[in-house]
Amino acid sequence: MTSSSAYQLPDGDSVFLAMETDVSKAHIGSLTLLDPSSSPDFSFAGFVDHVGKRLELVPRFTWKLKEVPLGFDNPYWVENPDFDYRKHIHRIAVPSPGSVQELAKLASYLHEQPLDRSRSLWELWFIEGVADGKCALYMKVHHCLMDGASGAGLSEVLADLTPDADRPMVVPEVYDEATPREPTSWELLRNGLRNDSNRRRALVGHLGRGLKEMALEALGQSEAPLVDEVPRVSFNGQLSKRRGLAYASLPLEKVKDLKKHFDVKVNDVVLAVVSSALRRYLRDRDELPEQPLVVMCPVSTRAADDAKLENQITQMSLPIATDEGDPIARLAEIHANSNRAKEEVKAGSFDILNAMGESLSPGLMSMLVGAADLAGDSGPLPGNFVVSNVRATPVPLYLAGARVDTLMPMSVLATGQGLNVTVVSYCDKIDIGLTVDPEMVPDAWHLAEYFPAALDELESAAEGVVHRAR
Repeated sequence: MTSSSAYQLPDGDSVFLAMETDVSKAHIGSLTLLDPSSSPDFSFAGFVDHVGKRLELVPRFTWKLKEVPLGFDNPYWVENPDFDYRKHIHRIAVPSPGSVQELAKLASYLHEQPLDRSRSLWELWFIEGVADGKCALYMKVHHCLMDGASGAGLSEVLADLTPDADRPMVVPEVYDEATPREPTSWELLRNGLRNDSNRRRALVGHLGRGLKEMALEALGQSEAPLVDEVPRVSFNGQLSKRRGLAYASLPLEKVKDLKKHFDVKVNDVVLAVVSSALRRYLRDRDELPEQPLVVMCPVSTRAADDAKLENQITQMSLPIATDEGDPIARLAEIHANSNRAKEEVKAGSFDILNAMGESLSPGLMSMLVGAADLAGDSGPLPGNFVVSNVRATPVPLYLAGARVDTLMPMSVLATGQGLNVTVVSYCDKIDIGLTVDPEMVPDAWHLAEYFPAALDELESAAEGVVHRAR
């Protein structure tokens, strides 16, 4: 079914295309470990057939981009008459012995490669030769296609609750989108001029707001900013094209017990674990700064009943108390900082990414992001790294009959940030994916080892065990 309307990407989606550079791509990915023992008939051919049938339920995955010349305006989604889902699904084998480390190297290489903008913006790689008779799936989707929350919801269509299901349990109505028609030349010109005028007004508004906040702060008439300074560490610098992946896992029950014990949120405990792991890692490298590291956390602005596939996120930045030696005091400070950051988001705090998307044409924004990449250490640094927390499902999932065993999320490295931490809760564990630039974090697996130790440290503190922080 073809719509009578053209579909121009909203600013929140278009910004992820405009922010792409040669060294910073805006696709998200996941390396999923599959156990086919629950399905004796599991095969690559069956997997391809399964994916093809399920993608019919999500027409958006068959569309492609129509970009506006010179990046003058946001691109459009249009029909892809040459679409063939089989061209997006590839088969490959991991080198022996097929361990998680070998899988991570392969996924890292695949994650480095850009998506072809002349095609539908996703890929699947079916990986054989995994240890213990397992296989794996690497999936790459451009961030402009859907955000993390709706991407997790896509599992409702691709995955099942039983190994022998022949159709998904639930197909959200919002997935059933009519294929948009191609915009006319008149529409490209009219919309471009209208949106340019809107961007100029938005730029004036954002600049005025920024100047007002700076003046109030200088006069002492506003609360001191939560983030005063962002210290630079070894993983803050000029990005390379290379990517790396490391993985850690935490027992979800232990995290929930600590949440109850300290009367905080699960995300506070996760951030405390991240803080402790990074504190130890930097201390062992003799580069722990006196100022606390600052993380940037994506926050969904999506209403509870809103299942649209468009990006609806903002960012909150908060210090994670890496300067605090006591794990309990560290957690308490993170909890307080997180609450304040959430209140600032609710009050409409300034978000640089959304402001740029609303105020700048894609072409101009792309030039600015490229310049920031080249600036390296001398460029602005809004945070040391990003931490994303995505909830998957508390029950096991099956893909074409194979049980989903482990999720290793991979994400975007922002300008100046050689580390991204993405957390996914699945079944009885929390899977943590560390996406890194190996030029800045050459020992990502060593860093990953600190995460379970950080949880043990906090658990020992909760039990009253005397622990001297390193």
